[in-house]
Amino acid sequence: MNLLVLIGHIFMNSMIPILILIGVGFILDRKFKLDLYTLSKLNFYILLPTFIFRAMYEAKLNSGTLEIVFVAFCVLILNSILSDIVGRMQGYDVAKIATLKNCVMFNNVGNMGVALAIFVFTNVPYVIDGATPYANLGLVSVVSIMIIQTISSNTYGFYQAGAGRLSPRDALKVVFHMPMVYAIPMSLLCQLLPFDLHGLFFFAPLNIFANAFVGVAMIALGVQINRTPLNFFKLDVMLATTLRLVISPIIAAAMTILFIKFYGPYASNSSANYYHNL
Repeated sequence: MNLLVLIGHIFMNSMIPILILIGVGFILDRKFKLDLYTLSKLNFYILLPTFIFRAMYEAKLNSGTLEIVFVAFCVLILNSILSDIVGRMQGYDVAKIATLKNCVMFNNVGNMGVALAIFVFTNVPYVIDGATPYANLGLVSVVSIMIIQTISSNTYGFYQAGAGRLSPRDALKVVFHMPMVYAIPMSLLCQLLPFDLHGLFFFAPLNIFANAFVGVAMIALGVQINRTPLNFFKLDVMLATTLRLVISPIIAAAMTILFIKFYGPYASNSSANYYHNL
């Protein structure tokens, strides 16, 4: 399979399904004005934590997971430094630099990234003899990146958005109000139990909630897009978009290549997953 065919295949089997789901949310909101607050709370407090719990419980964690977290954290720091330098060069004030940094540092891996990982790693060329051996590792990779993104955006991101008005104590309170923070250690502790949770009564509803996450998250994203004013052709928006969608992936690619060159065991499908989530 040559490169162009592979790109076309990924677009048709991964991006088109995601765009359809987003389009459903967009159209439904145009017609019925959906309650975005309820959708967001449903995602944040029920669907996302159950999805993470199941993904981490079923994951086979290894050193590759820590490698992904390390690279994701390094890219986050480099994006912060880059946007700070660009903001100062543009003559932005403190509040505007903070806004630019938030735009560049944090992405939508929790919604778009999870859906993309599921569609990519359950389709050719990652299907072998009818099985999807890379699907689990792909999900672990994207969940690892999502953990870094979610915790940092809900702590440092909030602190930054308030231009320093949010104290470190308040930032910690925000973290400990996030169900995801508890879902992660609980899932890891449950792996140590001498029995399998899949056969217990509560795992069936948990599985249903986890399966619903991607669909509801994509519909909610469509609703958000419908309610977002289009200001792309403003200079500040174009600058932030270029940094986020062009420069940041180049930084991530450079970090990944350097890590592979000097360290080596970075899993190939993990690196592919990292690229997909940028």
